[in-house]
Amino acid sequence: SASLDRLVRRYWPSLFACVRAGGCSAEEANDIVQGFVADVILERNLPAHADRDRGRFRGLLFRSIGNYVRDHHRRNRSLKRRPEQGKVASLDVEGCPTPSDQSADDPEQAFTRHWVATILRRAIETVRASFVDRNREIEWEILEARLVLPMIDGVPPVPYSNLVERFELRDVPQAASFLVNGKRALGQAILAEIGETVDSPDQIDAEARDLLRLLTENGR
Repeated sequence: SASLDRLVRRYWPSLFACVRAGGCSAEEANDIVQGFVADVILERNLPAHADRDRGRFRGLLFRSIGNYVRDHHRRNRSLKRRPEQGKVASLDVEGCPTPSDQSADDPEQAFTRHWVATILRRAIETVRASFVDRNREIEWEILEARLVLPMIDGVPPVPYSNLVERFELRDVPQAASFLVNGKRALGQAILAEIGETVDSPDQIDAEARDLLRLLTENGR
C-alpha cells in the first residue's frame, strides 16, 4: 500500500545503519534489510501488530530488525557458510540514500541517528520547496542561515545584521519575523513527517519530544 511504501522510504536508512553497526558488510546489510522489508514489514504487516502498550512503532521496528538479524546469523551458522558475496540489487527506494560508512555507533544509536536525520531532511526539503514555490525565498534563506545550516552542519548562525544587509530588509525585527515564520513552517513539517511514522496520532507529541531531545544530545 502507499502508506507502507512511505514507511519503508522513511525507515530504510535507519534499518540499514542499524544492521551495518552490528558488523555486517554493506552488501550483507542491504540483503538483510531487503529481506526484513519483504518478510516482516510487508508479508507479516508489522504496523498492524504494533502494541501501543509496548511502545511506539519505532521501538517495535528496532526490536524486530534485531530479532531478524539474529535469526539471519543463526541460519548462516547452521549452514556453516556466509551468504554469497556480490552486489545486491537495492529496493527501489528513491530519495532514500543508503549510508555507506560504518560508524562507531551501536545498532540502536545508528538506527536512531538515521531516523532523526531522515525526519529532518524530509521536513527541511518540504519547507524549502514550499517557500520557493510561493516566492518566499528570502524567508527560506533566513531560516537556512539562522537555523538549518547551524543545526545540520554546526556552523554559527549568520548575524541578523548581515541578513538585513544581504536582503535589503527594513530592520532586524523584520528578519526575526521571517525566521519565526520559517520555524513555524519547519515545526509543522516535522510533525507531519513524524505522523507518517507512528501507528496512532496520539503518539506524535511523544515522538516530537524524543526528536528534540535527540537533537540536543547530538548537538545538531
